[in-house]
Amino acid sequence: MIDFSAASGRILLGNLLFAACCIVYLIWWSVAFRPGYTAPMMMKGALFLVTAVLGIAGLAMIIYGCSQAQSPVRFIHVIAAGAAVYIALLVLTNVLMQRQVTTELMLIVFWACMEICACGALCGEDVFSGKVFDVLAVIILAAAAAGMICYLKYYELEPMKAFYDGMVPLVLFAVVMIGISIFQIGRG
Repeated sequence: MIDFSAASGRILLGNLLFAACCIVYLIWWSVAFRPGYTAPMMMKGALFLVTAVLGIAGLAMIIYGCSQAQSPVRFIHVIAAGAAVYIALLVLTNVLMQRQVTTELMLIVFWACMEICACGALCGEDVFSGKVFDVLAVIILAAAAAGMICYLKYYELEPMKAFYDGMVPLVLFAVVMIGISIFQIGRG
């Protein structure tokens, strides 16, 4: 049985809430950005609100769980690296590649940092071994890289292809978090 008052239980709950956030975000995206379709403002607003609440709740649980864990990962280093990567990608994509900056760039980098911190905390709590952490970090970074490719291609695609391209990172991130959660439950 999972103890949701323990660090690992809070991280699990946070990952599941954040995966739910990605799923609702995907629904919101499908309603708000489908080419040729205009959704009622109330529907778009409600879905966006649920997305935000799930995301904030998931983040809060992951931060709380990480703050309780004895982790070999130095969270401040991950956050500092994430900030540096974000700034570098911002300059690269906007200044050098002339790509319009959107919130998704920040969300991709932020998500990868959050998941690496969460997996590091789970490693510190002896839920995952160091080798499992390394594999999960590679998976997380690969998903973030795929998200970046979609981010860069979005404005180059015709509307319907861009619509589907925008969904790929959400699906990938939800699958990664659900996979990590299932693996964590299997280890608990």
